[in-house]
Parts: sequence; structure tokens; C-alpha cells
Amino acid sequence: MVEQDSGLETNGEMSNTDLLREVNSTSLAVDEEDDIAAVPFSIEQKMEMLNCMRQFIKEKGMESAMSTLRALEKTTFSEATKTRQTTLDSPFK
Repeated sequence: MVEQDSGLETNGEMSNTDLLREVNSTSLAVDEEDDIAAVPFSIEQKMEMLNCMRQFIKEKGMESAMSTLRALEKTTFSEATKTRQTTLDSPFK
């Protein structure tokens, strides 16, 4: 659980830049149990998320987001290929 350590001024008079500076300068207290690193997603989970994102983008007509999705897919496919090749090569090492 993360708790704010100092008061964050959020009135409507702050500009976006001022608000960003305030958020970045605000220190947070983190519980010990939050120190555990998150388990990375598996390739299968990433592929499933990409499929969901593609469907959402198509349903909402957000064609401008397709280039970002393609870049994510390219990165994920590359990672999957490397993982597969490592798995195939491992008995021979």
C-alpha cells in the first residue's frame, strides 16, 4: 500500500507542469510487502493482451493507436522468437 507523505495541492489553479512537478517531488511511503518485484508477464500473457488491445482498438475506431500496437507486437514477437530459439538450443549447449 502506498501512502502520500506530504500534502499534494490539487486545486484547479495549477498548470499541468506545476502539477507534474508537485507529483514528482512528493515522497511516498511504501510498505515492506510492496518491495517484492512484480513477476514479469509470460509471452502467452503478452500475446493475449495484444489480442485484446487489437480488438479494443478496432471496436473503438482508434486507428491512430495501430502504429503503437504494431511496435508492441514486433517487440513481443521478437522476444518470443528469442525465447523459442533459446529453448531449442538449450539441449545442445
